[in-house]
Amino acid sequence: MSRELTADDIGYLRSIPQRVNDFGMHGLDDIVRFLVVALLADGHVLLEGNPGLGKTALVKALSRALGLGPQAVGRIQFTPDLMPADITGSLMPAQDGSNRLEFQPGPIFHELLLADEINRATPKTQAAMLEAMAEAQVTVLGQRKRLTRQEPGLTAVETPFMVMATQNPIDQDGTFNLPEAQLDRFLFKIRMAMPDAEVIGAIIGKELGLLAMPETGNDAPHDRKTALRNLDRARRAALSTPIPPSIHTHIVNIVQASNGAFDQVRGVSSKRLKNLEELCARIEYPFGPRAATALAKAVLGWAACVLTPPETAMESGVHTRPALAQVLLPTLRHRVRLHHAYDQVDLSEADTTDAFIRALAIVTAPDQRMGEDPGGYDERFEQDLSVARGLKA
Repeated sequence: MSRELTADDIGYLRSIPQRVNDFGMHGLDDIVRFLVVALLADGHVLLEGNPGLGKTALVKALSRALGLGPQAVGRIQFTPDLMPADITGSLMPAQDGSNRLEFQPGPIFHELLLADEINRATPKTQAAMLEAMAEAQVTVLGQRKRLTRQEPGLTAVETPFMVMATQNPIDQDGTFNLPEAQLDRFLFKIRMAMPDAEVIGAIIGKELGLLAMPETGNDAPHDRKTALRNLDRARRAALSTPIPPSIHTHIVNIVQASNGAFDQVRGVSSKRLKNLEELCARIEYPFGPRAATALAKAVLGWAACVLTPPETAMESGVHTRPALAQVLLPTLRHRVRLHHAYDQVDLSEADTTDAFIRALAIVTAPDQRMGEDPGGYDERFEQDLSVARGLKA
């Protein structure tokens, strides 16, 4: 059931990064916004960064800021000897002293799950995570167990399930690369950078203050049921916003061009098509259909969470072009693989991929009028892409 986006929805969504900051997680506003968008889109997030950047504390602060409570957070430390039953749960002797066996749920049965160093798990254990991320369920001894449930006392409101997985980009010993099918299940891949000097100073103050200050804070100003209701209302409203024809065409162009279907690229001049064919020759593994749906959901969620002023909530669709520019890299960087370019040895593989995605998005932007768009979409999008470089993701 769809509904229209309201000023209250936008106010609620925009308050979350500040509340997370109030809990001592400084300098992570952009990353928190991506996590909130992933929640709205029923997606998952892959966080890539060095140890010590506060990924575990971030998940706990997000749960408190949302009003879901500490019981909503689960954590799994992945290791090569971790088995699927260690995360899904299994049949165990009942605690009442009888001889019967009963199911004991594993740590995956949480609403916000931190999967720490997920690439250290074996492919067998990763497969169990793939089922959970794809279908919000796990299979234990042939029986399916749902990871979402109807919240008691609320009608048609289910609890969320989001995986926030981490991997260390510098320590690759004893790791197993995530398969493309699992990478494609992540809505975003976020590269967590080293904090700047001001944030590190705030972190020092926070850590020293813990010695003399109890661990308290002002949790979200509402109870758990209100939090779930607010999330459900915002999700339905954000994803019900129509996507303008120019944005829809641009998203389809990106995916189709990566697959070499240049005859299905719309609104692009013949000169650009020639440049596009040369650019896409570098692609080894192209985008799939899930890349298109992920981009569409991310655009609508970002426009609602970040770019639309509360007083113009009904006009969220007009902010989808800059939203596309800002979610482009986190949504696509883990869904494509390029042939090695020997002329770009000064760039890391990650930076090379990001640069390629930017170039692909620019060339596939319609330079011909689409629908009611006044024209000049390609030029305005390129400007939006320049502004998006300031995001810390």
